[in-house]
Amino acid sequence: MRRDSTLLHIGAVAGAALLWSTSFAVTKVVLPYVGELTLGAIRFLAAAILLIIICLLVRARLRAPWRAHAAVAGAGLVGITIYFALENYGVALATATDAVLIVASYPVMTMLAEAISHRRRPAPINVVGALVAFAGVVLVTIDEPAQETPHRPWGVLFLFLGGVAWTAYNMISTRKPVNVSPSQRLGVLPTTGLQNLWGGIGFCLLVPLLPEGATTNLNAHAIWLIAYLAVGCSALAFLLYTFGLTALKPSQAVAVLNLVPVFGVVWAVVIAGEEITVLKTVGAITVIIGVAMNARSSPTRT
Repeated sequence: MRRDSTLLHIGAVAGAALLWSTSFAVTKVVLPYVGELTLGAIRFLAAAILLIIICLLVRARLRAPWRAHAAVAGAGLVGITIYFALENYGVALATATDAVLIVASYPVMTMLAEAISHRRRPAPINVVGALVAFAGVVLVTIDEPAQETPHRPWGVLFLFLGGVAWTAYNMISTRKPVNVSPSQRLGVLPTTGLQNLWGGIGFCLLVPLLPEGATTNLNAHAIWLIAYLAVGCSALAFLLYTFGLTALKPSQAVAVLNLVPVFGVVWAVVIAGEEITVLKTVGAITVIIGVAMNARSSPTRT
């Protein structure tokens, strides 16, 4: 693979990370106005409609063998419905700062999943990096936030479970459908649009089954923020990330998400008005160091 092409794909994932870093704080601000599941349904169905309209305008191919569509549907239900349901509940019960720093440990989960699925032993530096990142997350989670969060342990649990879902999404997204030739596979734009569509449908199925625990008294400010989540953090960010996954290993792509906690903590202070303690700062630095160590692995030839 050409180096300039690799940098282009890494840049795309970095752009997605920058957009996603804002989503935790924006979600925290929006949740008092709309339920966790309703927010997911509105956000991802709106993103899907936008992306599918673009597909029709540019005449992108939406037809593919059923195996290709099944893979896209599975990725959408796991990486969007399950992951963002857990994330929304996690942000609602914990803090936006908790979310961005726990998300920083997701590359470690992806590294372990790759090592198990490919039956290969990770390099010593990866193991040390995983332990360092875990220690950083422990520092973050044991630190009590300044604002009152009585159900924070549940929020932290939901965020960790979200990491399992996100790891599964990366593994599913990079797995090639069986008996489907490259010419029959869906492109980046249709894949992103259909993943968002299936993710939104999944949320619609969950809304009547689970309690919302929040009101839906939307105002103009909340509507604009939801529009930003749909267009920026869903449509555009997933489009950039899906493009990056076409040329990068899951662990490489997720390692670029180191940018999420760097920017996310800033947005948590600026947008959500949260406070950052010394212990949480030390934990954040420890997480980033551990994930950076985990990212130092020998790349495979593509």
